[in-house]
Amino acid sequence: MSEPIVMVKNLKKKYKNKEALSGVTMSIEKGEILGLVGPNGAGKTTFLKLLMRLIKPTEGSIKVFNKEHKTLSEEDWRKIGYIAEEPILYDFMTANEIVKFNRRFFPSWDEERCEKMLARLNIDLEEKIKNYSRGMISQLSLVLVLMHMPDLLMLDEPLEGLDPLRRIEFLNIILEEYMEQEGRTIIISSHALSDLERMADRVAFLNNGRLIKISPMEKLRGEEKTIRVVFQKEPPQEFFTMEGIKEVQKEGKLGFIIRVEENFAAIYDACSRFPHFALDVYHRNLEDLFKDMEGRNNGEGF
Repeated sequence: MSEPIVMVKNLKKKYKNKEALSGVTMSIEKGEILGLVGPNGAGKTTFLKLLMRLIKPTEGSIKVFNKEHKTLSEEDWRKIGYIAEEPILYDFMTANEIVKFNRRFFPSWDEERCEKMLARLNIDLEEKIKNYSRGMISQLSLVLVLMHMPDLLMLDEPLEGLDPLRRIEFLNIILEEYMEQEGRTIIISSHALSDLERMADRVAFLNNGRLIKISPMEKLRGEEKTIRVVFQKEPPQEFFTMEGIKEVQKEGKLGFIIRVEENFAAIYDACSRFPHFALDVYHRNLEDLFKDMEGRNNGEGF
């Protein structure tokens, strides 16, 4: 990682009495893939729309390319690519027509790459957009947004409507075609959490408009664990207050399910040294963490 390509500070967006985004502060590093995770209504789409200046913030600041958001030039905006949650393409056009239409706006358009990618995704160029499925529109949108190879790519639920094989191909194109050049940056929101686990460098958890946690994927893999232990006798209470333990559930008389957020090695070592009958460790993936967050209606946790 080198320098932040996006910096937001105390970012808020309020609609009447509802705060869609509540004081989010974070930076996104140049060259990283950041995954946005959270239940419906968490603020993911609002966050991306604010970055695209499709809506104005109620409060807070945004910097992109180390410039104040409102000072970005036309050339700066050409360095940004965006696929909305529900991509809107001129549905009276064919795919071939819309490719030609978009080509005119980008001097750096790569025609050879475009032809190869259209063929790779098996896109019917003569079919009108109005006859396309949601997944087909997502694939065509990907081709259009990648042809000028933006420095910053923002994707809002781009995998919706894609079957498993097409989802894999969609992500392969992003990783192989787009991320091949050092310094390119992606912000992607998705409910396909297993896919984010595969590609994201960091994950930001949003809930009720608030940034609950942002963490490197490697740390989540290494530290976010569940320990199931059955002790031979009741352990001392101070054990359960060890740093990194975020939840303890009793299971029977001497059984415990311990959810670990960090400091896993020390917690596991303490469990193993205390006399026990059983000791098992379970990896907690993004799906588990997402369910945790959905269950916390007050947006606290993590």
